Amino acid sequence: MSVSLLCPRPRWVSLLDGGPEPVVTAAQGYRLDVVDGEPTISATDDAGAFYAAATWTQLQRLHPNGVPDLVVVDWPAVAHRGVMLDVSRDKVPTVESLELLIDRLAALKVNVVQLYLEHTFAHPGHDEVCGPASAYTAADIARLRAHCRDRHVELIGQQNSLGHMERWLAHPRYAELAALPGGYHDGTGGHEPAACVDPAHPGSFPLAAELVSNVAAAFDSSWMHVGLDEPIDLSPGVWDAIFDVPGAEAPWAHVDNGAFCVPLPPERRAQYMDWIRALRALPALDGREMLMWADVMAPHPELLGELPDGVTLVEWGYEADHPFDARCGRIARSGRPFWVAPGTSTWSSLAGRVANMTANIDAAVEAALTHGADGLLVCDWGNEGHFQYHPVSWPGFVTAAARAWNPAGPAEPVTAIAEHVLGDAALAEATVRLGRVDELIRPGVPEAGTLATLLASPERAASLAAAGMEPAMFAAVERELDAIVALVDVPVGAAPDAAIWADELRATACWLRLAAWRTRLTLGWPGVPEPEVILAEYARLLGEHERLWLARNRPGGLDDSLRRLGGAARHVVAEEHHGIDHA
Repeated sequence: MSVSLLCPRPRWVSLLDGGPEPVVTAAQGYRLDVVDGEPTISATDDAGAFYAAATWTQLQRLHPNGVPDLVVVDWPAVAHRGVMLDVSRDKVPTVESLELLIDRLAALKVNVVQLYLEHTFAHPGHDEVCGPASAYTAADIARLRAHCRDRHVELIGQQNSLGHMERWLAHPRYAELAALPGGYHDGTGGHEPAACVDPAHPGSFPLAAELVSNVAAAFDSSWMHVGLDEPIDLSPGVWDAIFDVPGAEAPWAHVDNGAFCVPLPPERRAQYMDWIRALRALPALDGREMLMWADVMAPHPELLGELPDGVTLVEWGYEADHPFDARCGRIARSGRPFWVAPGTSTWSSLAGRVANMTANIDAAVEAALTHGADGLLVCDWGNEGHFQYHPVSWPGFVTAAARAWNPAGPAEPVTAIAEHVLGDAALAEATVRLGRVDELIRPGVPEAGTLATLLASPERAASLAAAGMEPAMFAAVERELDAIVALVDVPVGAAPDAAIWADELRATACWLRLAAWRTRLTLGWPGVPEPEVILAEYARLLGEHERLWLARNRPGGLDDSLRRLGGAARHVVAEEHHGIDHA
């Protein structure tokens, strides 16, 4: 029955569910009666009426010849259902692209959109940092706020204000603020740039306060996210473990099931808490709730009791086995409000990791309901040059929207994208199938897409082959890519971006195929084109990457993304000169 294809699945539909009709009293709830093709709506608030209208629109789409008589009674499981967009790792979407995204998310009853800002808000007086990034102006944000307001979406700014400041610290004007001047060096050539301001430096907090206050003023939300995640430069032993320095045990190894977190030494721990209290006291945050990431709280649960009022923790974790239950349980027992933040599993992957994404979101929703989270924020990061194209994120968006509204309902991303996002079943199927291609290769690469890793780091191929990766797996990958491209090459639907969506999927399949060629070349496996053919395909795809980038995004960050992608081509040239057998 077509009614079952609604997304999110309503709590109770008379044609599908037995038992007595529920009475809805919860915020954002509604009742929709359809009699003789005409709807009648009653709702607990304006948001509920908006969501009832969204359900009615879906019903009309699913029943073009007339909606049957029915009753829908509905309300959300999680109050704040959000999407976080990384607009700082090179890719800054145009305002028009964001408006289309917001329209689609609101139709799926998403009511929060966060923009993750490091240097991509146009902070006055900081042009050397923000200018080249195509940063959003206050006028851009005002336009987006108005668009969100009409769709019952709260637009929240997230200004990281301690770590992830490498774009700032790279400039001479700010370099002296670094907690780890010059960044991290492992002694063998491994390096990470300075990324965290030193909370003990007298110039650090004034900068952080200015940035947070600017964003708070522009967004005018009742929430302000100040980041504070991964202050690794305050605990260089964490870097030692990340870089596999001999004798360096991972400091997070004995916390929960070994999921990543950042333990801090006592002095830095005290500075971190003082920093939180100082941010919370900023006049710009008066009357607002301050959101912050919770990863430092995981190894130091005693700090939960020291947090000031007006702070909501956001427990993030992006793998299927992230210990949401344990960490959310500790936060809940402390009496602190919190959100959960799973991920779309798209970054560092090219095509996404649908299986990991689904398990990750399900675990986050279960913990949210068990321990009383106020919100769920599915994160779409852009690590390593933001390679993934826009469609790759949609399986995560629709899964999170469906689960956060009604955890008991199905979350079927192919159906949801086909019916309620794009209007094209073939493109929807291709989108999700691309996110499963990596499952054909074993062993996989933790926390990243296997083919994306092999493209960027060909030296990993030998160890994976030694662990069981075989040529037949890559033959299966190429067969699946052929089938996916055949889906994409059919006529596209009527969505305004259907043609570019198809081109993005086609390019994604070509990048994955290139990764397969790249791996075979590295290992000397047969069936690989000549290096000049591979290099020509690299050049073509780099040009296509630029075209597709500019179709949805501003130019700031494009050169950096092209530089990262182009690095893989240099490996092919080097290997050709070393005479690797690629027959």
